This record gives sequence, C-alpha cells and structure tokens, in this order.
Amino acid sequence: MSLSAGELIERSQLGQLEYIAEGGQGRVYRCLTLQLPDVHHRLAYKEFKAGQLASGGLEAIVGVRSRMSAPDRDLLDSHAAWPIRLVRDQGRVVGLLMPLIPDSFVQVGRSITGSAMRKEREIQFLFLAANRCAKLGFPLVNLHQRLHLCEELARVFALLHANNVVFGDFNAKNALFSVGPGRADAGIMLVDCDAVRVRGTMSAVPQLNTPDWEPPAAEQTQLTSYTDVYKYALFVLRCLSPGTNASTARDTRRVADVLDPEGQHLLAASLSETPGHRPSCAQWADYFARLRAARLAGLPVAPTPGSTTVGAGAASAASPTAPAATAAPAAPQAAPAPGAGGWRRAPDGSWIR
Repeated sequence: MSLSAGELIERSQLGQLEYIAEGGQGRVYRCLTLQLPDVHHRLAYKEFKAGQLASGGLEAIVGVRSRMSAPDRDLLDSHAAWPIRLVRDQGRVVGLLMPLIPDSFVQVGRSITGSAMRKEREIQFLFLAANRCAKLGFPLVNLHQRLHLCEELARVFALLHANNVVFGDFNAKNALFSVGPGRADAGIMLVDCDAVRVRGTMSAVPQLNTPDWEPPAAEQTQLTSYTDVYKYALFVLRCLSPGTNASTARDTRRVADVLDPEGQHLLAASLSETPGHRPSCAQWADYFARLRAARLAGLPVAPTPGSTTVGAGAASAASPTAPAATAAPAAPQAAPAPGAGGWRRAPDGSWIR
C-alpha cells in the first residue's frame, strides 16, 4: 500500500523532541513544536529500534484514519494513541507520529520506596479493591464513572469496527483511564495501536491473546471484531465488580445487581461461544448511554429476574457461555441498594466499591 502526502512526514520536520520513555520496540519522544492541520492534540514520536518495523501493516493503519471524517478522526485521536503519520528518514520509514497521551491518563506520586513515580493509569487498576487502590495512591472510581468508561470503550471499539479494524490483543495494560472531579467524569484511551489489524491486511506485529483475556479456543488463532466484543465484555464484567478475583473473572453473576435485564442479556450474549450471537460494540455504547442517563436521573429499575449475586470476594465458577435469556425490554436502573455487591455511598453521594 502506498502512502499519500498526508500520511508521511520527514524526520527533519519533527522539530524539537523531548525523550519520554523506551520500550521493546522503540523510543518515544514528545514533539515540542510540531503541529499538524488535521490534529488537534499534542503529538508524540515513536522511533523504532532496528528490526522492529513492519511498515506494510502500519501503512494500512495510518490509512484508516486518513479516510475518516473529521469528527471521527477527532474521536479516534481523543481515545487512542493511533498512528497519524509514518516518519521517514533518508528514504526509509523509521517511526511514527501519534497523539501524546494526556497527563490526565498518567498517575503521578510516590512509590513504596518514596521515589517519584510517573505511571500510565492502566485499566488493570480498575479491577482492584478500594483499599488496595488507596494504598497504591490511585483514585477511587465510583460506579457512575465506571459506567462512563464502559460506554467510552464501547464507542471507540464501535468506531474501529465500522472502519474494518480489529483491535486484537485487548488486555489490562493497553487501555488507560482518567477520572475527573465530576461524579461521572471519566475517559478511556487505547495504546499499542500499531498492533491492530485492518481487515484484509497483515498486522504490523503478531496479534496475540494475553493470559486471562483469551476468547474461546476455536477463535484464538484468528482474532476478529467478534473476539474484540468478547474481550470488551470481560472488561465490563471486571470493571463493574472490582475486588477479589476481578482481574480473572468470567462469571456474569458478579454484576447481576449492577446491570439491568438488558445489560445482563448483552453480557451473556457477548461471552457466548458462538461469535454470531454477540452484540456489536455500538449496541453496548447505546445501552450504557441510556443506563448512565437513567442512573444520573435517579430513575428506578426492577432487579434482574432470578439473578444470583456473587459477592466481590467469590471465585468465578459459573460458565459464561450458558444460553442467554430472552432479552428484556430496556429499563432504567437506579443505584444499587446499600451493600449490594459491595457498592456503598461515598460522602459526596456517589457509589464506590
């Protein structure tokens, strides 16, 4: 695939760079002066180490963004460290430009040894119990914010799928979260986006399955939008039931007191062994938008019929692939009853766990 003029930039045009970090594939720098007409965010430059570049897959990834409408590009840039340009030096591709991860997705504090710590706020910290988060210095994330994170992630996955992109190896470390001062303020950002696959092309790096995030066995060698939905559902389950065993949970009963009947049906269907039974991420995004609005308005909802709650400390035991019940009509859901599933009221009136 050939690159257009708007998908390629010379390294000499990057201007002043500031080193940020180094990983297995390359070094990342902050672009201090560079501005691009189609990007409304600060930029970062990732320079590949020798032997780490597979440009064919990257060309397709950059091309996906170039073909999007301006609103979709802005949505993508706000929610993903997506390759925006390939960077060339002396006739060969040496790296890529991507949106700089905002400081709101970075945790700044002190390590247990007292040294300064600056760490990306990975979604794995959403799965920890409140006392563990407090000990590590991470913010408590209330239920309203968690529902917002579920909606945000569904929205960006839906955008990728609409543009024939399979994210692939979604896991606890390649998405970041932020929380704001409002009781429902939250945001999500995907990272490691140079590993995605555009349908009909090879990915720039192999698409794998991180332990505890594997889809059903029959799908593990060829990742698709269906496996993205499966892994998204694992995130929903784990994000909404933080605490003991949350990071490996696959038992949908953990959130029977958090999701309404429609949400329970979506979750069971998303974890089905049959890919075609899984709903789309667009359906999930619309569901969480309605659910969040209902919760913030304090509207009531009936409990899930016949549900059995598994407490936050219970081990995951039930099969997630049991046949889904017939979908119930969408119903607004109020905050859970005191003590339900471990959720409790904070002094500001929000729900935390």
